[in-house]
Amino acid sequence: MSMWRAEILIPAHRIVVALQGDDVVEVHGDGGPSTFRAYRGLPDAVHGMIAWPNTVLLAGDEQIVIDPGYQTQGDMLLGALGARGIRPDDISIVIMTHMHSDHISALPQLGKVTLYVHADELETPYARRQRGWLDAADVQVLEGAEGQIRPGIEWFHTPGHSPGHIALVITSDSGRVVVAGDTMGPVPEWFAERNPPHELEYRDEHLAAYRRIAALAPSTVIPGHYPPFVQESHE
Repeated sequence: MSMWRAEILIPAHRIVVALQGDDVVEVHGDGGPSTFRAYRGLPDAVHGMIAWPNTVLLAGDEQIVIDPGYQTQGDMLLGALGARGIRPDDISIVIMTHMHSDHISALPQLGKVTLYVHADELETPYARRQRGWLDAADVQVLEGAEGQIRPGIEWFHTPGHSPGHIALVITSDSGRVVVAGDTMGPVPEWFAERNPPHELEYRDEHLAAYRRIAALAPSTVIPGHYPPFVQESHE
């Protein structure tokens, strides 16, 4: 069985900004779930949020990036790789949990890669608008409910947050790691309590994903937009 080492290359964080007259100011927070709660609680005003996802690096027989994240001035993705002595050409594979712009817009920084993404995601309106980001990629289409990308890297379909969303199950020396993406929601309580908001669109699909992730008994869960955690028994 192939073993992989999973680490956070760029950690999830949020920046909330607001307009005060002609000035843009940052609404300070810790960058985590509490910042999201503060954003949701702001009064009706001109404000917005930039939410970076967890970008994950898998090291094994190959070096693989999951969800490259935002393209930024300064090329944050390349800087994070370079700090580990990794060149863009060293990354042969990119895997997308889904194709929302906060997860994929940095992809062109890596050049020619093999990109794995679910077929249902490629057919979404936002994916069609973002085709240019895929110009240098060899797109490998994942179809159906589950499969394997490499030995020790399994995936399963978790629609809800987006039609072609997937979660990944990584076999590592420290146990089974689930890269769950945005199906987990923006705050830890959704999964911890198995109780996303009742008004959430596709709530049943989210709950089905939670049950499957919990049944895997992973040693670590890496959500899309808050820190990794060790799953506690809930069932």
